[in-house]
Amino acid sequence: MKRYRRIAIVTVMVSVFLMVMGCAGRSGYMAPATPAAGPAPDKALVYFMRPSGYGYAINFQIWDSDHFAGLSQAKSYFVYECNPGTHLFIGIAENKVAIQADLAAGKSYYVGTNVRTGWAKARMQFTPVTRGSELWDKVEGYKPLLHCIAAKEEWRAKWEAAKKQEVLKLIDYFTNGAGKAAVLKLSKEDGR
Repeated sequence: MKRYRRIAIVTVMVSVFLMVMGCAGRSGYMAPATPAAGPAPDKALVYFMRPSGYGYAINFQIWDSDHFAGLSQAKSYFVYECNPGTHLFIGIAENKVAIQADLAAGKSYYVGTNVRTGWAKARMQFTPVTRGSELWDKVEGYKPLLHCIAAKEEWRAKWEAAKKQEVLKLIDYFTNGAGKAAVLKLSKEDGR
């Protein structure tokens, strides 16, 4: 009888774990969106993709310098439209990460927002999808498997106003401070 009870407990635990791993993240700041057809000729698109369901309860803040772009949620992606040129994308979770991106007009770029185990909550890792990288041929296949979301403009603006001072310090940290050496790169040639 004890053996069957143990098997039942293990089965329930595995089932719960699998359900949690398959969950998409949620936030009142983000809403379902229609996938982008492609960039306008004078704009660049950056896809922030988080294919994993791991750490689904933690959303990662994504900033374009001092402009709040949105929250990266589990099993989701959002598309950020911006002007071509140089951008400093900052990700905030338990840790802080950054990518310096040089973006070309009319091109789309991809950034993975991967989950890592943290001390108190999930940490994030940026993975710029560069030409020839392992993810180069995989990102298009992720799109139909993930939820497309977008920031609700009213909430996005409120979040930006509330957190801007924190981000200004991070901009300095990644451009002039000790974080400068850890900034990843995304170049114009990485667009498609």
